[in-house]
Amino acid sequence: MVGTMAEERNNKVIEVLAAAVPLEAVFLGKLLGMFGVAVLFVGFWGTVAGNVGALLPPAMAAGLGGLSPAVGAPMFALLFAGYFTMAYLLLGSVFLGIGAQASTPREIQMLSLPITILQMAMFGLASAAAARPGSWVATVAEIFPLSSPFAMAGHAASLPGLWPHAAALAWQALWVAIFIIIGARLFRRGVLQSGSAQPFWRRRKAVDMGVS
Repeated sequence: MVGTMAEERNNKVIEVLAAAVPLEAVFLGKLLGMFGVAVLFVGFWGTVAGNVGALLPPAMAAGLGGLSPAVGAPMFALLFAGYFTMAYLLLGSVFLGIGAQASTPREIQMLSLPITILQMAMFGLASAAAARPGSWVATVAEIFPLSSPFAMAGHAASLPGLWPHAAALAWQALWVAIFIIIGARLFRRGVLQSGSAQPFWRRRKAVDMGVS
């Protein structure tokens, strides 16, 4: 995700795309495309893990089969898919915006450490929240955008109720949009040197009014 934008900066593809469509749409399209690739990888390794489960001892397999999430297995599967999607889009939008500022492989390598630290910090915060459901740590993890998908997956496993998940998914989708807009504006103003103080929908409206 970080390296993709840097590569397209070097071969000038991103400048052609930015001239044809809003830059926010370019960022969203690249994010969804990378998410599709991630789904293929997850599907492959999920299939492998499912087949490996058949090799477990009967007692261990029975113990795993007896696990039951608080919201029910079918609903937990749907929520897990939703939170996986949101986790990828949230972290991906942040990393895409960071990668858009890098122009060389060396800069990308320098970004690897803080990105890894950020990911592990979010996993650690969500793990602490899952271990103490209903605590202030869990509340912080569920509200903070980058840890919210992981923490809410743990919430679904330990606590019943569906309305918090609807609110959490809407909250996370809002931050995906915010991160994409911020990343696109930083790229436009810092890299393309064509920044505008107005968001793209206002610029689009102005262009339409000028045409009419």
